[in-house]
Amino acid sequence: MFSRREILSGTSMAGVLAALGASRSAHALTGSHRKFVFVFNPGGWDPTRVFVDGFDLPIDMEADAERGAAGGISFVDHALRPSVRAFFEAHHAKTLVLNGILVRSIAHEICTMIALTGTTSGLAPDWPAILAAEQRRDFVLPHLVLGGPSFPGALGVAVSRTGSSGQLEALVSGAALDMSELPVGGIDRVSENLVDQYLARRAEARANSAKGAIDAQLLADFRDAGGQLGTLKDLRYGMDFTGGSTLQEQAVVAADALAQGVSRCATLAHPGPFGGTWDTHANNDVLQAPLWEGLFAGLAQLLIELGARPGSNGGTLADETVVVVLSEMGRTPLLNGLAGKDHWPYTSAMIIGPGVTGDRVVGGLDETYYGLGVDPASGEIAPSAPLLSSEVLGATILQLADIDPGPFVSGVAPLSGVLS
Repeated sequence: MFSRREILSGTSMAGVLAALGASRSAHALTGSHRKFVFVFNPGGWDPTRVFVDGFDLPIDMEADAERGAAGGISFVDHALRPSVRAFFEAHHAKTLVLNGILVRSIAHEICTMIALTGTTSGLAPDWPAILAAEQRRDFVLPHLVLGGPSFPGALGVAVSRTGSSGQLEALVSGAALDMSELPVGGIDRVSENLVDQYLARRAEARANSAKGAIDAQLLADFRDAGGQLGTLKDLRYGMDFTGGSTLQEQAVVAADALAQGVSRCATLAHPGPFGGTWDTHANNDVLQAPLWEGLFAGLAQLLIELGARPGSNGGTLADETVVVVLSEMGRTPLLNGLAGKDHWPYTSAMIIGPGVTGDRVVGGLDETYYGLGVDPASGEIAPSAPLLSSEVLGATILQLADIDPGPFVSGVAPLSGVLS
């Protein structure tokens, strides 16, 4: 193990963390080696503005919109959204679009829980928490939440949020002391090291004297977190944890965290904390057009960032990172009296990256704007097949990571027909 002095005096943080992961990089890329970025779009987007070709359906399509195609991906093209066409033209070969995903509700909070956990309990861990916890001992911050919702459930030890005002960065650097309303003085680095060593000894002693399985697990988690303390403090010399309000800014932090072996998963949000919402009950097209344009511009930047960083298996980070793009619900097929669209329980999602059969649109909607059944084994539309759902999406994502979805999602099968 590298000492803190060796990290600071001899090698860059990226090099050290690459060396720490060298034993893993000798293996061929499998689902267990894949990293994940989730891009959540809060408020409920309108899939007919990009993903769903509804020109032959009795629904209100956007004025001046046209059919577009790039490879096997069909999409809705519009002059106000040039980044959509540019993205699909550049990345259609590794992009899978899923249409007609049922979320079973039209309430934001419930739909968000269903979209990310497959349940309405609020206690179940979400997909990124499950993915991160599977390998949490290999990463300092297994799931880094830069924006958007997070449901850690019982896996909170694997989840860290940067904070809307850079709270994580402040904790790492010690600047959080300055945020207190009461004067708080810090200690010097030598004293800090002594405190760390004392805490490590106490944590080890408590872990060795645990009473019962639950106590043992909690104490082991506390001990392991303390063991990562020094590395986390030193990360401030190698990367910035401030997420930023734009998708592009969040993309840089997420790519750094994945490339340096800090995290396995990152969750981003578009728009950021102060950038508006997709919940367009009025002026749907006026408000959603710039959001779609910003989303696809941000996704393009995210893929540039991933492609510019080395992966842990000889290629680039883009070769081993799966990007999942989703919103908690869709919007009604018809405009209301305010030129807006209300909540609808069918939506769309995208999966970009390794492990899926890209260049493909799976699923669809009928003339009533309800989802169509999809055969899990082939990914083709079949009248008697089950509907696509958030649970199916979650099971498919877990399968991409070689995680058995059974303990987390019941009653559905992953879309094996879209996995490569």
